[in-house]
Amino acid sequence: MSFASRPVQLPRLLSLLPRDGMNAVVYETRWAEMGVPVPTYSASGASPPTSRWEIKKVRLDLSGPKPMGRAWGVFYWKGKRMTPDDVEYERVKGGLKYMWQSVLPPPRLVYELRIGTKAPSAVDPAAPAIPSS
Repeated sequence: MSFASRPVQLPRLLSLLPRDGMNAVVYETRWAEMGVPVPTYSASGASPPTSRWEIKKVRLDLSGPKPMGRAWGVFYWKGKRMTPDDVEYERVKGGLKYMWQSVLPPPRLVYELRIGTKAPSAVDPAAPAIPSS
């Protein structure tokens, strides 16, 4: 199973990323299924114009069984900025309705894929830390 085949809802994805997903580049998995260019990790940094959200502000509620919350960011569609220039960022829509992925896989999901089971909950403060390999 590849990292790209593990989409999750946006609040869960952001809760698994460092700094709650601030400055992360994310996209809806359905865009890739429709053939829309989405970002991929590249060491060279050169990539064709892609459709993505660059997350600028996050408000998560981790008190329940599932992470909930909202995110704001800058929206790009096929390389063109769609967020109006007169605003810094806008609310990301469809965070719970659609499945999302980030360009860099969250460390916790990588751990889950390695051991083939679910990692300790990101919400549980008493859960043990992920062992380093």
